[in-house]
Amino acid sequence: AALLKHQSLSSVPASGGLVGVYNGKSLVFEESSWFVINVIKLVWRYGFQSLRMHMWVEDLLDKFMRIYRYQSHDYAFSSVEKLMHAIGGDDYVRLLNQTLRENLKKAGFSETFLNEMIAPVMKVNYGQSTDINAFVGAVSLTAADSNLWAVEGGNKIVCSGLLQASSSNLISGSVMSIEEKTRTKQTGNPTKMYEVVYKTGSETHSDFYDIVLVAAPLNRKMSNITFRNFDPPIEEFNDPYQQLVTTFIKGELNSTLFSSRPKDQFGLSAILVTDDSDMFINSLSIVASVRQKEGPPPAVDGMHVWKTFSRDILTKEQ
Repeated sequence: AALLKHQSLSSVPASGGLVGVYNGKSLVFEESSWFVINVIKLVWRYGFQSLRMHMWVEDLLDKFMRIYRYQSHDYAFSSVEKLMHAIGGDDYVRLLNQTLRENLKKAGFSETFLNEMIAPVMKVNYGQSTDINAFVGAVSLTAADSNLWAVEGGNKIVCSGLLQASSSNLISGSVMSIEEKTRTKQTGNPTKMYEVVYKTGSETHSDFYDIVLVAAPLNRKMSNITFRNFDPPIEEFNDPYQQLVTTFIKGELNSTLFSSRPKDQFGLSAILVTDDSDMFINSLSIVASVRQKEGPPPAVDGMHVWKTFSRDILTKEQ
């Protein structure tokens, strides 16, 4: 919000519309445009677990916000565990060593609630189940809150605006190697520097930097960077990565797949799926414009642009 103010940008509410949860056979939950009806539906099926979940997430966020107090006083931590303990105590550290399912079951949430409310959120955000790390899962749940917003014109303009304001030199190239070197400055003191060798088009260049941040997976298949003269050596991450495919489709949804109601009465603009649904997609939703003030855009020729997440590339039949 502070960056938006600094750059005189405005925000738009995150895509509205109604959400349904599909279990492979039927919609186990359908959101209503009436708040009271939603509350009744949630209480009828899950008791007061939705309210407890909201409070659980709020408590987690309140503790997480303490990190800014430490940062404003230039306070740093030597390990993730120490940071987590400082902002939330033992319970917070426990989030690092448990699955989300373990943590929420211990907190008293039911199997039905975990499968129908929590699992679909993990599936849409990370393409994973409630066996995800508890802290990661908790962060994922904060994104399911309704107070989300986007930047008018697209979130990317925050980055381009900051880049312009900082007068930085942006080089678009592929980094080939990073070498740790000791150089003697004009004062005569030896100092550690890093030589970055990179390619722009067919030309190879190199520059020296005081600090290098690598914001890419240290995996040869994904970012083929050679690290030279580092002691201890930089470790590569060789565990497999999970593929997630995003597909945009302009068309009319075959709503009979999810509901027996006539298509003009379907009304949902997002469908999340449970783990046991055996669906070929993780989620489905109408894409909202970044220049629109609220809700999904009006249909064009009776059709919307839909976005799906899936493990594999969709077939024509799908």
